[in-house]
Amino acid sequence: MPSTLRRTQQRALTLSRSFANAIKSTVSNTFVSSCDRHYRCSPFDNVIRYPTIPKHDIGRPRQLRRGVMPTFRPIHFIHRLPVEILSHIFVMGSEDDTMLPVRVSHVCRVWREITFRTPSLWRRITITAQTEMWRERIYRARECTLDIELKSWVTPTSGFPRRQSLDMYTVQWHIHLVAPYVQRWRSLEIVFTEYAPFLWNAALSGICSRNRDQARALEDLTLVFRANDDTKEFCLFSGVAPKLRRVTLDGIRLTWLPSLFGNLVYLDYTHHGFTVGHQAIRDVVSILEVCSRLVEFRILFPRKHFPVHSTRYHPVQRRVILPFLTRLQLRVESPDIPFELAHLMTLVFTPNLLSLRLIDADRRHQPFPSLKSFFYVYAISPSLRLLRIEHGWYDPRMVTPVLQALPNIRQLVVRRPHSPDQILSLNPRSRKGRQWGGDVYGQMHFHIHPNLKGICT
Repeated sequence: MPSTLRRTQQRALTLSRSFANAIKSTVSNTFVSSCDRHYRCSPFDNVIRYPTIPKHDIGRPRQLRRGVMPTFRPIHFIHRLPVEILSHIFVMGSEDDTMLPVRVSHVCRVWREITFRTPSLWRRITITAQTEMWRERIYRARECTLDIELKSWVTPTSGFPRRQSLDMYTVQWHIHLVAPYVQRWRSLEIVFTEYAPFLWNAALSGICSRNRDQARALEDLTLVFRANDDTKEFCLFSGVAPKLRRVTLDGIRLTWLPSLFGNLVYLDYTHHGFTVGHQAIRDVVSILEVCSRLVEFRILFPRKHFPVHSTRYHPVQRRVILPFLTRLQLRVESPDIPFELAHLMTLVFTPNLLSLRLIDADRRHQPFPSLKSFFYVYAISPSLRLLRIEHGWYDPRMVTPVLQALPNIRQLVVRRPHSPDQILSLNPRSRKGRQWGGDVYGQMHFHIHPNLKGICT
C-alpha cells in the first residue's frame, strides 16, 4: 500500500512539473517584445539569454539598419552675438526710432525675451493719442529713467511723420499721463509748431507744483514754442533740478534760479521777445550770471510780431565772465545784427573761447550793414582756434583785420550762398619773436583750400 501511494505521488509531481514548464515557456514567448527579441529575457527570472545564431547564418553578414542623419540649419551670425551686445544695439536704435522696440519684439521669441528684459529700451515716451500703449511702455521700463516727448509732429508705426492736433485740453491730458513719474524723468522735450491758446499753461501746470522731490534725475530740458503769447514767468520743478546739464529754450519766460540752472554746461537760448532793448540785455545778463559754468552757449534775438512790454532805457553796465565757455554761436534771423546781440557781446568776457560760429538763418547774399561796427565793439578772445562765418557775416574786407587780432587761430571756415564750405587752415609760427602788425601774410603760413579763392583780397 505505501509503495502504491509513493508511486502515485511521484506521478503527480512529474505531471505538475511538466505543466509548470509548459506554462513557463508559453508566457515567456508571449511577453518578449520586438526590441528584446535578440536577448530572450524571461519575465520569471533575471537571466539574460543571448540569441543563438544558426549555423547556416555564421558566414552571412548581418543587415545594418539605415539610421536617420541629423540635419543642421545654418545659424545667422546675429544669433551668435552676446545678449548684452544685442540689447545695446536695440537701445541705440530706439534713440532714433520710437517704435523700434515694438518691431524688434515681434521678430522672434528670443528677441522678444531680450526686449522684455531690457528696461532702458522702453524709456522713450513720445506721447500721442494711444495712451494705453504708452502706459504699457512705462510699465516695461520698470524703474528706469524716462525720456518724455510731446511734439506737434509724430512718427507712427508706418514711418511717415504726421501732424498731431494739440489744444489746451489734449496737452493737459497728455501731461497728466506722465506727471506721476516726474521723479524718473531723464529728459523732457516739448515742441509746439502751431499756435493755440494756453498751451504753456496746460503743459507746465503739472510740473510747477511745490513738491521738493521732483526732477531729481532730469538732465536735458527742451521747451520750444516760437508763437507763444503768454508772458507769464514759470518756475519749473519747484526750482530743484540738481542734475540738469542741457537746456534749449525758445518762446518762454522762466525763473532762473541757481538751484535749477546753476549746473548747466549747454544752453541754446532764443529770447522770448517780450522785452527788447536794454531790458532784454539785462534779462540775458542775469541768465548768464546764474549759468556761469557754461561750456557751450547759443544765443538768438528773433523778431516778434506782437506788442512788447516797456523796456529799460538805462544801459546795462554789468559784465559777466564765463571762464569755462569754449564754444559760442551767434545766430541772426533779421536783415541786420540786432542791437541787443551787439551790446550783449560787449558785456560777456570769455577768456578760454576756442570756437566761434556766426550763423545767418536767412542766408543773405550781402554782408550785414552793421557788420563793421559789430567787429569794432566786440573783442574776440585771443584764445580762439576755430572761426566759422556764414553768409551775411562774411565780408572779404574784414578777414585780414580779424586774423590779425587772433594769434592762436587755426582754421577759418566760410560759407557763402551756392558754394561749398571754404576752409582756410592756418599754421602760425612759434610765439617767440612774433610781432603782429603789417601784412598778415608775413606772419602766418597758409594752406588754402582750392575753393577758397579771393577770400583774403
